[in-house]
Amino acid sequence: MTVLLEVCVDSAQGLAAAIEGGAGRIELCSALELGGLTPLPSLMRIAAEAPIPVYAMIRPHAGPFIFDATDEKAMLADIDAVRAAASPASSLAPTGRTARSTCRSFIA
Repeated sequence: MTVLLEVCVDSAQGLAAAIEGGAGRIELCSALELGGLTPLPSLMRIAAEAPIPVYAMIRPHAGPFIFDATDEKAMLADIDAVRAAASPASSLAPTGRTARSTCRSFIA
């Protein structure tokens, strides 16, 4: 059984260390101390050259993973900036369930 090691990083140094340490996939963030936010465009450009898959977190603010229409607009703009890297898209409705229609709009 093969185990895939995914490492969350929020810097170019962390990205390099994760790859050197054997990561098979990267979750790219900023502000890991806040649970991870959308990474800076400069870090996304660096990560786009990584030899392993990179998934950018799209999260406009700390706190619960519940987003309103303004957050969704910001997230769509962030997704445009991250097209060079793979991006998981997930959002919760206020009920705590996955907001599938919101997620579909993110990957359209």
